[in-house]
Amino acid sequence: MHHWMYAYPYRKMKMMNKFQEILKSWETPMSKSTEEAWSDIQPKLAASSQKTKVVQFSWKPMVSVAAAAAVIVALVMFWPSSELIHHETANGNTQDIQLPDMSMAHLNAASSITYSDDWGKERTLSLNGEAFFEVKKGSRFSVVTEQGIVEVLGTSFDVLSRKNQFRVECRTGRVKVSLNAGKSEVEITPGKAAIMDGKNLVITDFDVNQADWRNGDFNYEDVAVEHVFEEIARQYGVAVELNFNTGRLYTGSFKKNQSLENALRMVYSNGF
Repeated sequence: MHHWMYAYPYRKMKMMNKFQEILKSWETPMSKSTEEAWSDIQPKLAASSQKTKVVQFSWKPMVSVAAAAAVIVALVMFWPSSELIHHETANGNTQDIQLPDMSMAHLNAASSITYSDDWGKERTLSLNGEAFFEVKKGSRFSVVTEQGIVEVLGTSFDVLSRKNQFRVECRTGRVKVSLNAGKSEVEITPGKAAIMDGKNLVITDFDVNQADWRNGDFNYEDVAVEHVFEEIARQYGVAVELNFNTGRLYTGSFKKNQSLENALRMVYSNGF
């Protein structure tokens, strides 16, 4: 398993001030057929069997996508006697984490969370990447990300926060979602998702009974196709270079229990 955890006291006042600052912001068509284009990329897939794999697509002008662990940009508040706990997963790995209050965090690939070991008064953590939370009832539970803050009392929900992506899905209970920019704030209930669209949050529906990334199923509806390939890169531990910029939205899925080639074929066939 390529994940790791460490605890350390560090720059406590600086981090507390940083967290307080964050809290203030609450108030193509193509000429080739599918078969022809797929036959072009198969040799590149075959050549990617080394330990460090690169899968390259060359369809149109350029977008570069590489899977890498992100850095924490939102820091948790903690008490003077506490330490910070940090968990981070590498590409292709997930991790189940029991939090200080016995809540559970299921960390997706290339993701990280940081929190204080003292949750006597505050249940707060920072997230970079994606995690599914099962929260025990109790005091306010807050997930701080670069794009926004998610607040609950006791529920289960998924948070995705990567680059310019921010999505929160509510499975049970009720979840409040706030953007750091734009002052947008919504509450969502089971089967509802809050998605960042510029400086606003848009509420959409999803099927709570549908398997998700925890089961190795990745489902998309009107998602930028670049983000789908980024997720493939994270899940399979490869680098995907897209030498095109389609601006297309993708609706479809891939399953991690498939081979990399089959996952790419499924996305390519449905997306192009």
